[in-house]
Amino acid sequence: MQTFKYFEQEGNTYKLKVQKGLFYTITLGCIAAIIALLIYSTSKATFLYVTFFAFVGVLGVLRTTGIIAFDNQSREIQRKRFFFSAPVSYSFDDFDHFLISKQKSYFITVSIQAIMVMRKGDKTRHILLAQTLFTAKPLQKLSEEISTIMGLPQT
Repeated sequence: MQTFKYFEQEGNTYKLKVQKGLFYTITLGCIAAIIALLIYSTSKATFLYVTFFAFVGVLGVLRTTGIIAFDNQSREIQRKRFFFSAPVSYSFDDFDHFLISKQKSYFITVSIQAIMVMRKGDKTRHILLAQTLFTAKPLQKLSEEISTIMGLPQT
């Protein structure tokens, strides 16, 4: 039995571990910004700023309830963005490729995203798997684990 760093196994189903640290950090940053705005802001637009940061903070908490599960038996990928959203199913056969996207600012890599590109019918869908800062090595290992789970040929 093989163990994976980025997945929790339940029988033939592998669930991607949610990046709770990242999303809770975003939420705490939003709470700190709201508190700072309420204490120090004298602008008439304070309500709009507080509303914006509250919205982003709630999205951060909701994002921790999302699930991406790979079922080897039925060869399906189940994705739920939030706990109350409807699950979307993709077949392993819908898989097209992995995309690792880097965003740089002044020669410094500030954000890296691992995306799974799926072709379902005539439409292309992107599934955000994980995000990191400064280095792509963890995302490369994540894509290798997914390739192993899905039974894709290793290159």
